[in-house]
Amino acid sequence: MLTRFENSPTVDSLLTVAPHFIVNTDIEAEEWVANAALGLVKDSLILGRPNGIIAIADSFYISDSQATGIFVVDRNGHLVRKIGKRGKGPGEFLSLRGLEYNGTHVFVKDRGRVQIFKESMDYASSFSVSGMGTLGVSPGYMLLECPEVNKWIICARSTVPPFHWFEFKQLLPVLDLPDRTGENSYIVSISPEGNRVAVGYKGLPYIFVYDDQFTHLKTIRFEGKDVRDWTPTGIPGGAPPEVLNPGTFSFIEWVEFIDSRYLIASVHRTDNYIIDVSENEHQLVRKFVLRPTNNPEERKNIPARDFLFHRDRLYVASPWAEYVYGYSFDL
Repeated sequence: MLTRFENSPTVDSLLTVAPHFIVNTDIEAEEWVANAALGLVKDSLILGRPNGIIAIADSFYISDSQATGIFVVDRNGHLVRKIGKRGKGPGEFLSLRGLEYNGTHVFVKDRGRVQIFKESMDYASSFSVSGMGTLGVSPGYMLLECPEVNKWIICARSTVPPFHWFEFKQLLPVLDLPDRTGENSYIVSISPEGNRVAVGYKGLPYIFVYDDQFTHLKTIRFEGKDVRDWTPTGIPGGAPPEVLNPGTFSFIEWVEFIDSRYLIASVHRTDNYIIDVSENEHQLVRKFVLRPTNNPEERKNIPARDFLFHRDRLYVASPWAEYVYGYSFDL
């Protein structure tokens, strides 16, 4: 039975277009313990709020919202160099929001703009953005918040100079719901080859999967006790209603294609699901939570902000974790 939270013809129309795949949130989560950490104190690399990670060859590039640069780290976790400084000029940053790599260029989300770098991290270009949403990239296009949010939330822009907008590529209609600050915030991820796109509204328990022609292939729908008990609206931080307007809690925090077949969805801040979204397999592969150490006194799980599958490990960046942690990973 479909769990509903809002009466929305827009959401209903999205749910009727494609077949549904159900993710059962009631299954028990595996507990994963990190066996690697990127960012060693002896190298003077102190991460405050790491929110993005990419790999180029065997080097890792880490963005941190409290830092004024991008940290480059080797496979052993040692700091190699720092790129950038605080400022508004080319190659300078105000507040890093994450970074993506499409095989030829690095795209860095900063406050109010996206900066584009070559693999060598030489500055190439930049353009202004108005929103705080996530960024997805493929070899040919990137997906991010539309320049003027009126009918559509996510628009496509070329990853080839001069990086122009594609007017005909638009995803996720603006919801026909009262604005409580969160209904129209979104998540987005593109598979490495660009043949699969996963998007969704953070405040709703659905992920919509498209092909590279933006045909809606399937809807991933989360069901179970966690969904039924989840309260989508409330007062942030428990403040009294007269202090703050009601907000919308995020059900889905992050989605990331780890390769062309598997998608990871992070929900409820700590639960993570690996979902097979290939042509012939539509199934939940694993549900897991992430631990930084095997210390029995360390009970805190890590809420994931970004994932990177590199060689034999799944690396996780979290604004609430001391390091970028790596986990043995084999599908």
